Amino acid sequence: MSPRDHCAVAGTADLEPVLRIPGAPLYMGVSDDPPANDAFADQDWVVSRTSGCLQLGSLPPLDLVYQAQHNAAVGGVWSRHHDSFARFVARSASGRVVEVGGAAGHLAERCADMPGLDRWLVVEPNPTLTPRGRIEVATAFIEDVPELVADADAIVHSHVLEHLHDPRGFLRLMAATMRPGTVMVLSVPDLPSLMSLSGSNALNFEHTYFFGIPTLLWMLADAGFELEELQRFERHSVFVSARAGGPRTAAADPPPPVAASSVPVFRTFVEASRRDAAAAAALAARHDGPVYLFGAHVFSQFLITCGFPEDRVAGVLDNDPAKQGRRLYGTSARVLAPAEIGDVAGAAVVLRVAHYAEEIRAQLAEVAPRAEIW
Repeated sequence: MSPRDHCAVAGTADLEPVLRIPGAPLYMGVSDDPPANDAFADQDWVVSRTSGCLQLGSLPPLDLVYQAQHNAAVGGVWSRHHDSFARFVARSASGRVVEVGGAAGHLAERCADMPGLDRWLVVEPNPTLTPRGRIEVATAFIEDVPELVADADAIVHSHVLEHLHDPRGFLRLMAATMRPGTVMVLSVPDLPSLMSLSGSNALNFEHTYFFGIPTLLWMLADAGFELEELQRFERHSVFVSARAGGPRTAAADPPPPVAASSVPVFRTFVEASRRDAAAAAALAARHDGPVYLFGAHVFSQFLITCGFPEDRVAGVLDNDPAKQGRRLYGTSARVLAPAEIGDVAGAAVVLRVAHYAEEIRAQLAEVAPRAEIW
């Protein structure tokens, strides 16, 4: 773990401790290795006096956190997100588009035939998509290929900014490298909404700092971007388009203080999660049948980290075929397709999946109608 020596948003060295979550798995995916090889670390959360930004005070090694692609972004919510964001991108992007990240190609596939596109270049260190037609792939970190940024007519990224350890530096680098007037189109998670839905996918070893719309807009202005358009997507994401070359209007002003509200909210979330894990454990202790968790991801890992007994987990359900039959990292639990428990007598499923709950509950009612859902 490496100490974070400055605020992710404001760049100031004024970080104070908030709380610690001990012994969390460093990787939020699945593994074929023995459980003894898994790595854990404490999450030490701190807050900046200047920005009020809640953030991890110690940053994990990137090669452990991102040791493989693990987020297939499957399901109805993600499908609607990709469709909606593709339409948003098409309103302002054209010519030579560079997508930062985008390993699986969900957005590239949807935008490959949009009017006015000359080339869609995915720049990704671990690409999993195959080039075709106007879709090209460069295996690299975007910071290492500034010439591709300077040559682009549009920069696009979806659910990338929240993963960066230095988002302020990234936005400033993009603004300095892009030609004036070049558009940047981005989608980020609606972290305040995720937090209000008790989503453990809001803050973790991948999402290491908290921000809402005011902070995001401040960071863009601080870097030298002028806002063009902003659109909310459900309670899931926020879409923004902005042009490079604007005055750095925010640089002389402190970030908006609204991020400070995340500290009491996060404290309440962690305390409630621990109580919830204890309540679910009590239900499991009284239950005669097998108990499953949903989500081979941080949802299940965090429930166990908060105290749900791993030895009571019969398996972890997940819709991603690439995860099924493997082991959820940080546990000994195997991953199953939800339909596999359709005929299991006395099955119960612990469902703690934030804004995905409605669609997953409907799925379970169809494929495992006899299962109890807690």
